[in-house]
Amino acid sequence: MTQVFSPRLRQAPKRYEQSYQQSTMKISKGDIFSIQTKKGLGYMQFVETTEFGDYVRILDHISDSINQSDVDKLERWCITFVIKPALRRKIISFIGNYNLPLEFKIQEYARSEHNVRGEFLGWHIVNRKTLQRQLKNSLTQEEIKLSPSGFWNDTLIIERLESDWKLSEWK
Repeated sequence: MTQVFSPRLRQAPKRYEQSYQQSTMKISKGDIFSIQTKKGLGYMQFVETTEFGDYVRILDHISDSINQSDVDKLERWCITFVIKPALRRKIISFIGNYNLPLEFKIQEYARSEHNVRGEFLGWHIVNRKTLQRQLKNSLTQEEIKLSPSGFWNDTLIIERLESDWKLSEWK
């Protein structure tokens, strides 16, 4: 079967060019993205790409603008999120690049609830690199500060931002 080439098909429509540019955008450490909530814009900062996804800081700032002093404040939590697909679908918007806070350190561990048939059995402390889990019945003060393990979608991030959810409340 022979293909017929049309001069009109040589250029992609502008809407595809825009999507292509966003999907091929190189994401850099420190890039800030906004996500719309009922309270205003929530912000996340890209930290690193791992084999499991993009590790981001969810910033403790909801407003229509952001600056370096807002970025330097302690984050609400960190989570694995998929930035490029969310950008391509216009779920998040690129804002700019800001320095990571000097005191920020990537957490080696995360935590998750361990429930079986609806019954809470304890907490999994998860090594983010190896995914090796350790079951604990109760958390120390340091372990309470650990971010959630796993991927979060945009809906869950928005719900948690709107409800002003904090790690200290997740016990």
